Amino acid sequence: MKKIIFCLFLIGILVGCSEKTETVKKEDWEVSPTFNIPITFGDGSKGEYVLVGEKGRIGFLVGSGKEGEAEAQPIIAGEGNKYMWHFWGEKEEFEGKLKVVGINEKGEEHKVLIGMSNNDKVWEYPNLGISPNNGADTHIPSGMEFPTAGLWKLNVYIGDNLFGEIIVNVKES
Repeated sequence: MKKIIFCLFLIGILVGCSEKTETVKKEDWEVSPTFNIPITFGDGSKGEYVLVGEKGRIGFLVGSGKEGEAEAQPIIAGEGNKYMWHFWGEKEEFEGKLKVVGINEKGEEHKVLIGMSNNDKVWEYPNLGISPNNGADTHIPSGMEFPTAGLWKLNVYIGDNLFGEIIVNVKES
C-alpha cells in the first residue's frame, strides 16, 4: 500500500511539473504597426514617410513615397541598412546615449546597430540630444543589421531608461 501511495505521489509530482511547464505563458510578440508622417520633398511635392513603432512616441523610417502612395519596405536578414529614428517626448527624456538591444524569437540578445565609424555591431550610439525633424521632437540616423529572419524585439533605451520597444518581422534574403 505504501508503494502505491508513493507511486501516486510521484505521478502527481510529474503531472504537476508537466502542467506547470505547459502553463508558462510565452510572450506573444505582435509586429509593431506602421504609421505615416507628412513631408515635403526637395522639389516641393508632398509625400509621406512610413515609420514602424508607436505613433507619437517612437519609430524608425522603413519607407517613403508620394502622398497616399507611401509603402513600407521589408527589413532583410543579413543586409545592413540605414534607418532614421524619430522620437516624441519631453526634453529630459532625450538625455543620454541611444541604446538598442535586439532580441530574437529564441530570446537571444544581439547587437543590431552598426557602428558609425566602422561596420562593427554596437549596442549604443553617442548622446541623442535634441534635433527636431519631420514633426518629431528629436531624431537620429543609425545603421542596423539583423543576423536572422523572424520576429525581433528592439528594446530602445535613452540613457538608462527604456524609451520604447518595437517588434519587426525580418524577412529572409
